[in-house]
Amino acid sequence: MIKTQGIILKEADLNEVDRLLTIYTKELGKVNVSAKGAKRLESKLRYSIEPVSYVQLVLVEGKNFLILKDAVIKNQFLKIKKDLEKIKIVKQMTEFIDEAIVGEEKDEDIWKLILTTLKNLNVGGPILYIEKDFKKTFIRLLGYDPKQMKDLEDIY
Repeated sequence: MIKTQGIILKEADLNEVDRLLTIYTKELGKVNVSAKGAKRLESKLRYSIEPVSYVQLVLVEGKNFLILKDAVIKNQFLKIKKDLEKIKIVKQMTEFIDEAIVGEEKDEDIWKLILTTLKNLNVGGPILYIEKDFKKTFIRLLGYDPKQMKDLEDIY
């Protein structure tokens, strides 16, 4: 059994009742997790696994994926989910994370960057500054020099 914190990046249908979640976790890095029965109306997981939610997770090893056994919401970032501009930024951010990070690899700095960026967007502040700061810091954490990049939009 694995207990960890995570940010749900995206979700997809796995079959009629299950969901496949892509989660960036504090202890494991980016993982794909099967949420069995999560699409059922009576599922206790149903409302705890929305994308862009910060959750406490209990996972177990499965045959093909980790399996989600329990999820408790720590922060749903509701102010982000009510603002179309913030939704757009977070969508780009989660896609960038998903594409740039291939497998399970724990990185405490990336974890802190993702969580801090979401918290800053949720409380307010200059949206464009938060977005640009995320891009530059993320690229630097991946091992590239943002100063050498002529235009970040080419890779984002």
